[in-house]
Formats: sequence, C-alpha cells, structure tokens
Amino acid sequence: MTVSLGFMRIETDGPTGQGLMAWPAMDPADLAAGTPVQHGYLYDEVKTFGYSAGVWECTAFEDRPGPYPVDEYMYLLEGQVEMEMRDGTSTIIKAGEAFVLPKGLDCQWKMPTAVRKVFMILDSDAPGDAAGTSLDRITVLRGSFAAQSGTAVVSVRTTHLQNHDRRMSVFTEFYAGPLQGEVVLPERQIIHVLEGQVTLDDTEGGVFRAGDIAYLQPGQLLRRAIAAGTRLLIAECYLPPVST
Repeated sequence: MTVSLGFMRIETDGPTGQGLMAWPAMDPADLAAGTPVQHGYLYDEVKTFGYSAGVWECTAFEDRPGPYPVDEYMYLLEGQVEMEMRDGTSTIIKAGEAFVLPKGLDCQWKMPTAVRKVFMILDSDAPGDAAGTSLDRITVLRGSFAAQSGTAVVSVRTTHLQNHDRRMSVFTEFYAGPLQGEVVLPERQIIHVLEGQVTLDDTEGGVFRAGDIAYLQPGQLLRRAIAAGTRLLIAECYLPPVST
C-alpha cells in the first residue's frame, strides 16, 4: 500500500502491474452453497479497529443466514447481490449501486454471479440496543445519486447513513459552483466521482473524473479543486488515535 501526498487512486483491477491478489478460501462451515474463489487488494488496513478498505472480487456463493459481522460500505462494480432477511423479504443490488450493511443485521448474502466491489469495513462494537438507524436495515443508494440544481450555495451534502457510533458515514455532495482550497481531513475517505472533476494537489495523477475513485488518508494537507457541477459519493470513517 503506497500513499502519495495523502491520497491514492483506487484501481478496480488492482494496482497496475500487480492486479488483485488471491485471498484465502472461505470456511465451508460458513457457506450454504458454492465453492467461492476470491481475490482482492487492501488499499488501507488498521487492524486495531478492524478497519480495511479495498477491492474484492469473488465467484458465486451463498453464505449461511446470521448476523452480519461488520459495518460495511460497498460499491458494486460488477455482478449482483441479493440480501435475504429472516422474514423472507429480499433486496437486490446491481452493478453501479452502493449499499451499506450494518453489523448485527440478521440476513443471508446470496451471489448468483461473480461480483466485484469497492468496500470499506469497520468492525466496531455494536450493542443490540444502540440508537443508530442503520442497525436493522440495508441502505441502498440509488435515486439519491440525482444531481441537485437551483441552489444558491456552493455545495450541498446529503447524509444517507451513519453507523451506530457515528464513526462511519456515507453521503453525497453536489457542487453548484467551483471550490478551491486546502483541507486537512480527520477521516479516511473513499470518494467516487459520479460527475465532474476533482483535482488533488495539482498533480497529473491527482485528476479524478467521472467513474474514478480516490482514497484519502487523514491528517495530511491536501490542495484540492472541485469543478462546478461535480457530484461525489463519499464513504468516510473516523478512527481515534491508538493508545500506546
């Protein structure tokens, strides 16, 4: 994992010249159907908090019903996922859609086809009586990607989900006008450019256009320029300092 100037480009096939790496086989005891083969690449990992972000691909399978083990944001690049609830209802997520599964959600993951996704995972403590609105539902971002117009302000942020302890958030931003300046982020961010352009640190490799995905590290000064008409889908996670 190499970070340059506080950001990197998430390449959905894995880093150039390296690609996605073979990951260990899943435990057969966790599977209801299939013999999945998985590959992936971690762009960031903080084991202390059970945090990771990267790209994952896998062949078809179904897991066994049960509580989902982590808070996870996903943007589906290829394939289709069906999430089935205990009451028999199901939600289908297709390529080009983003969704969030909260830790503890009682569900079953079904993949009828091979899937590739960008993900952000946080394995936080999730008490069953937490007040967070994300604990008992799947959040799928579809129509919320629509552009907003007619606003007099430079940017509009729409928050779609926060996990129970508010460390992980997913939101969209629309920039009616250009924005330029410096920022030091306190959070880790996956930024998916839906429309427009974002330039980071005035470098050739720092230009992100529609369809590009950037990963931003916290605590480093970034010079950024956001063009008018830009729409962003952002997943961010705040991790407190590790005690020594």
